[in-house]
Amino acid sequence: MMRTPAHPGLYDVEADPPILNGTTCSECGRVYFPPLGIGCEACGAAAERLLPIPVAASGTVHSLAQVHLHRGQPPVPFTIAEIRLDDGPLIRGTLGPDADGVGIGDPVSATWAVTATQDDGAQVVEPAFVPTIAASSTGAAS
Repeated sequence: MMRTPAHPGLYDVEADPPILNGTTCSECGRVYFPPLGIGCEACGAAAERLLPIPVAASGTVHSLAQVHLHRGQPPVPFTIAEIRLDDGPLIRGTLGPDADGVGIGDPVSATWAVTATQDDGAQVVEPAFVPTIAASSTGAAS
């Protein structure tokens, strides 16, 4: 099945499980997601010192918020989590439907969530986080 990114440039839709497109500072090693292009916030290195790198979409839940009022996709209620990625950055991501019971401190990994289907049959996808055990045993969302 062909995949199209819901947010182009942020992740590799060919990877399974999802891989995030990040940057790293060649001076101090700090990792950024989403990719940073204005220079390193940690050491002040110039923008040309930031290099593109793949960032594993796995980490530990830092905080959670359930959304009850929202227009569009996904339908409410859904949960947003702050996740400290194993590679360093703290990001916000949507928890997948298989993430019931996920709490602060739990390990999570991304799987593909289908947000729409295009006329040509391509699935519009974005990463959604689920418990690491569920991600490794269920594979990609379809």
